[in-house]
Amino acid sequence: MVTISLSEQEASLLWEWLEPKLVELRKEESHTDSPRFREKLYVVEGALKRLIDQLPRTVPAK
Repeated sequence: MVTISLSEQEASLLWEWLEPKLVELRKEESHTDSPRFREKLYVVEGALKRLIDQLPRTVPAK
C-alpha cells in the first residue's frame, strides 16, 4: 500500500479535478463500441472511485 500526505488545499484540488474526469469517463464508457476498451475504462473508473472516496469532500475557504 502506498500512502501520500496532502494538505487540505491539495486534497480539495485533487477532488475538484478528479470528479469531472469520472463523469467524462462514464460518458466515454457509454459511447465506446469496443468491449475490450470498455472493460479497461471500467477498471479505471473503479480506481478513480476508490481514490475519490478517500479524499475529503470539504473545500477549504480560499
